[in-house]
Amino acid sequence: MFTSDLQDVNFSPLTSMTRVLKKVVSGCVFEVFSPLYLQKMPLVVDDTQVGNVDSVKSLLVKFPHLKESAADLCSQPVRTLGTDRVLYVNQREYAATGPSDDVVQFIGSEDATTCHIAVLRHTGCGVSCVAHFDGTGTREGIRGMMGYVGELSHNCTEGRLELHLVGGFCDDRCMSEQLTVELIEEFNRVKDNIYLKTACVSELNNVVKGKVHWPIIYGLAVDVRSGEIFPAKFTDKGPDQALRHARSYTGKHEMLNIYDPTKQELNIGPFQYRQFHDAHSWLEQPDHIILKYLSTSPLVEPPDFVENTRAALKFLLEHPHPGETVFPGGRGKVYRRNTAGQWELAQDS
Repeated sequence: MFTSDLQDVNFSPLTSMTRVLKKVVSGCVFEVFSPLYLQKMPLVVDDTQVGNVDSVKSLLVKFPHLKESAADLCSQPVRTLGTDRVLYVNQREYAATGPSDDVVQFIGSEDATTCHIAVLRHTGCGVSCVAHFDGTGTREGIRGMMGYVGELSHNCTEGRLELHLVGGFCDDRCMSEQLTVELIEEFNRVKDNIYLKTACVSELNNVVKGKVHWPIIYGLAVDVRSGEIFPAKFTDKGPDQALRHARSYTGKHEMLNIYDPTKQELNIGPFQYRQFHDAHSWLEQPDHIILKYLSTSPLVEPPDFVENTRAALKFLLEHPHPGETVFPGGRGKVYRRNTAGQWELAQDS
């Protein structure tokens, strides 16, 4: 997702509009290109602008109390959520709803190692959005979730937008901290003020076990009705998991909005993807090879990582043309809650 191997590039055509930020993060150097016309900096902690951040350490120098709030969140027990009133968000997805939703009370995500989970909430009307970022489609994903929260809360005259960022750890390729910095920069570029309440990210979400760095929190959920955020694990991650995981291996970088709260429907697709011609070869590999080469953090992945990866690769082999076999007629897959509280494929889907 990121690289620390930089080469000299001539940016003369963009000199007047672009500045190049060279950053050193845990020994890794990387550059972020920041168009000046996008530097709005509306992200604030308390009443102080966050401004440019080049590392978690620089964030903590300015706002040391964020370390305490991160420690408080890490100390909370992990709550297990099942099917009842739960909406699960996969990698490269986001979803939002409000307190009046009677089929979704909890939105959350899990399996974040170098990935980050973002919770954006409007305090006036309680509209809450959860997104799972992996370093691709970040800017578009943030714009999408901001626009959707704005749409759902447009009648609200009081309150503010609050942001919680959780995920990452001290991985040896610095990918977590690069994503932390990228998310802060991109939230700084939106037009509305956002109050950063939680930054349990990278080194603030890190623990060492047997000389290996691990994330403390892998999953997070928000109670839409109360606004509480808490560490979570999920026994039911919703329908079409193989299809939803498969997008990560096909060059589809878009962040998908998967829920329509007005209809109380979970929507998957339609979307196209290119064929993954090496899927068959990967399926022939032993588990440790899949873990080593298809994970950003092979030493600390959840135990079902390889199983989920194999299911996704198998799905790609079985459905090389999703427009014909997965989304016939260009129709997405629509799910509604049944009387047992489970997501059920709608008959008209």
